[in-house]
Amino acid sequence: MSTEVLNLPIIDLSELDNENTRADFYRKLRHMARDVGFFYLVGHGVDPAERDDLLDTAKRFFALPQDAKDKISMDNSPHFRGYTKLGNENTRNKTDYREQLDIGEEVPAELRSEDDPEFYLNLHGPNPWPAEVPELKEKALAYQGKMHSVAVKLLRAFVVALGLPEDSLDEMIGGTPRQLLKLVHYPANTGEDGEGQQQGCGPHKDSDFLTLLWQDGTGGLQVLTDDKGWVDAAPLKDSYIVNIGELLELTTNGYLIANVHQVVMRRTTRTSRYSIPYFLGPNLEVKEVPLLPLPAELQAQARGPTSDPLNPLFNDVGINAIKGRLRSHKNTTMRFYPKTLRADSEEWYHFGRVSARRLCENGLKEGKNNVSK
Repeated sequence: MSTEVLNLPIIDLSELDNENTRADFYRKLRHMARDVGFFYLVGHGVDPAERDDLLDTAKRFFALPQDAKDKISMDNSPHFRGYTKLGNENTRNKTDYREQLDIGEEVPAELRSEDDPEFYLNLHGPNPWPAEVPELKEKALAYQGKMHSVAVKLLRAFVVALGLPEDSLDEMIGGTPRQLLKLVHYPANTGEDGEGQQQGCGPHKDSDFLTLLWQDGTGGLQVLTDDKGWVDAAPLKDSYIVNIGELLELTTNGYLIANVHQVVMRRTTRTSRYSIPYFLGPNLEVKEVPLLPLPAELQAQARGPTSDPLNPLFNDVGINAIKGRLRSHKNTTMRFYPKTLRADSEEWYHFGRVSARRLCENGLKEGKNNVSK
């Protein structure tokens, strides 16, 4: 287990609003996105007091009795919204030791049959809210709205940094884009587990465009590097850690790479960890991920999406969005989408090789390469 700390670079988003610093901002962003993949974002304009207020409200929810939290369980949501208790989520076929609340865009449900080729639109829908903490809804949705504005501004900056018009991906995030806010609690590791650490969230890549992660001072986030293996990404006060998702990797043909990361809870920490990640995803009505027309010098460096046969990446926007949800939340899948996956064999994990054939039978295109989630 590595104890080395990764010194992430820092990007100040406020430099984008100053014509004297804007060009240098784009230059730094392109370098960090291409060569690092993770960075700290400061100057984002999100009030720390508002975030802390949401965090305190989330802590009150997580402190509720288990039966109260289970009233809004994701097990009851075909939209993959709501509460996930300890042991009910897995990454790479291993249990994640965390509890969390998944909050998406608040829209009316249009429930589709599992046999509908566009059943992934079921990812849209209402969120269940805890009656015991009624203020959570207003605070979470207000914060989600602010994070959406920051994420869209940053995504457009990414596009400009690549030498393209800033609206090049606007169709992908227009209308009702899929966005996800998570409130996450990792209980302290007090047991004996291997080398003294538990899997808070296993090794994965994020599936959307961008992730903006706030984490408390506990630590535990690790990034997989080519030369040093797993290294710690230490918290930086009032910043967000930004990482590139698979959709940016796919739309740039691998010029930008989504990084593998995980959360570990060490016995030496002896305290809980809280985090609030925000994920900017696509408009599910857009059928296919576009390939951005990068300048020739960047195209020459694009290596194509990275390959992981255990988790293929699809050009189809909807299938790409729902595949990770289906695989990670088995109880919800088996209740609402039993035809899609089987939990009793390797076929569950090899989703892309087996079950995706049924999903793609209407001409949906599989990406030329496979990448990890």
